Amino acid sequence: MAEGPGYEIVGGISRFDERDNVFSREALIPGSAEETEYHRRNPDLTEVDSQLSRFIISKMEGGSDVDQLARAIYEANFIPPAALALPDMVDGTPESTRVGWEGEDAATRIKEFGRLLGADDVRIGPLKQEWIYSHKGSRPFFREEYINPPYFGGIPEDYQGKLYGDQIELDHPTAVSLAFRQEKEMTATGSTRAVDFEVGRLYALSALVSVQLARFIRALGWRARAHHLRNYLVLCVPVAVDSGIGELARCGYVVSRSLGANFRLVTVTTDMPLAHDSPVDLGMTDFCSKCEKCATSCPSGAIPRGEMVEVRGVRKWKLNPEACLLYWGKTGYTCSICQTVCPWTKPDNLFHRSVAATAVNVPWIRRALVLGDDLIYGARFRPARMPGWISDVAGRTRESSGR
Repeated sequence: MAEGPGYEIVGGISRFDERDNVFSREALIPGSAEETEYHRRNPDLTEVDSQLSRFIISKMEGGSDVDQLARAIYEANFIPPAALALPDMVDGTPESTRVGWEGEDAATRIKEFGRLLGADDVRIGPLKQEWIYSHKGSRPFFREEYINPPYFGGIPEDYQGKLYGDQIELDHPTAVSLAFRQEKEMTATGSTRAVDFEVGRLYALSALVSVQLARFIRALGWRARAHHLRNYLVLCVPVAVDSGIGELARCGYVVSRSLGANFRLVTVTTDMPLAHDSPVDLGMTDFCSKCEKCATSCPSGAIPRGEMVEVRGVRKWKLNPEACLLYWGKTGYTCSICQTVCPWTKPDNLFHRSVAATAVNVPWIRRALVLGDDLIYGARFRPARMPGWISDVAGRTRESSGR
């Protein structure tokens, strides 16, 4: 187990503004006050952001040139979690009476609850202020003109949640990180409807589980807030590194010893007195420097092949998120190639657990393990066949008569 944080701090860490996230930027409504103000401050992003916005809008607007099955998958998996984004879903007032759980006992109980709800791994660590967004920047769910609304419109008169541009403060000392494994036979299809389905399925499941766990903790008498796809206040990746889920890798994801890179994260922050797990040392920086498989397989070139650089005070590989999302827009589907090709993304069986243990404990053999992975699984990404039920639409049916 590593005593360090699992990443190299080389300067003062500045908090990230969620408004700068590519998904926040692609959701800006052209001509709105938010869009005008953002591009006044960031005029160099105006053109690329107009291209980014077409990815989601094309799925929601429909039309003859839109893949109807892909749009149906998107609506089924990504729209319902919006109802879990309301303030009284992600947060709330705890019960006045507190249970007597604390320390290791409390942590064991919380982890087991999370796993039984559906998480494949649950770890607990500190919530550092550096990993809390500086400003709220996610989609303005309550703007009635927004093309991707939840099941309500307009800002409720007594709304207490954060709105776009609000400064964020969060004093919870502890974060519970929950990881959800993606099915590789779905994500290994490349950039397809199957990937859309699997990513959306896990986002929907993880949103529900995070809300359930936060509500469970509040019912036990402690403050707790869920952070999921539709309503984050924290950066889930560095929080998960601090909790011991895994280490930050070249691809920008956390790589876990048991789950590889093929999983999704949510976070629940709380003031419940939970024992913390330690960060892990998998040797990922050294391994990734000898691998580069995700970078060479990335069709958009978004993952760098070179050396790490300083990003807001942390030394890491700097991704190009615009290139990544623009590739999604080009194909019309989500992409998980980097998660799939990672040599750590393997079945959880005795053989691969043994190989993972070797990669962790015998640094000099890591290059040979990368070559072995290339030999057995291929040096380049080879897309798997999509499941039959999702592979195509057997022709468009006539418009429903309403019966």
